[in-house]
Amino acid sequence: MKLKALAIGAVLAFASFAVTGAGATQMRLLDDLDFPGEGYCIDVPGVGPTARTDLPLVLHNCLPARKSVDRIAEERDGRIHMPAYDACVTAFGVMNVLPGVPVILRKCGTNESFLPADRFQKFERTRENRLRLVGTGLCLAAGQESDRTFSSEHRWRTLTLQLCATTPLSHSAWK
Repeated sequence: MKLKALAIGAVLAFASFAVTGAGATQMRLLDDLDFPGEGYCIDVPGVGPTARTDLPLVLHNCLPARKSVDRIAEERDGRIHMPAYDACVTAFGVMNVLPGVPVILRKCGTNESFLPADRFQKFERTRENRLRLVGTGLCLAAGQESDRTFSSEHRWRTLTLQLCATTPLSHSAWK
């Protein structure tokens, strides 16, 4: 685990020199909710060598001035790809996905024992800019509450799949 964290840290350090802010984007909610001007973006808990790709993804205030390459997420071929980790946002499920499940990072297009990740990585953007998991009525959604992180200046929220029909657009529409 420690070797993996060091390898990820080295890749992120190199990528920070190779990638500029131009064209590099974070996956951000349309509504800033309780963090005006900055809003919330998809994030891996931790940063650099402390990044925890084994934990569920969260929403964190976007920190646009930081230009962190480890927070870049791009829509590619119906998937949400995070290039710093060479992985895709993946719904957690066994045979099917249930409302309220977290999202995790897994290698794009993979299938693992007890996790058909390839099927659980395909999202479609709706007219309302929701990101709906293909073949379901579930959309990527911010949790209703936020809390401070280790820094009192930062906030985080849960990131789960919720029923599109009952989740407010403020919590499920994406830029």
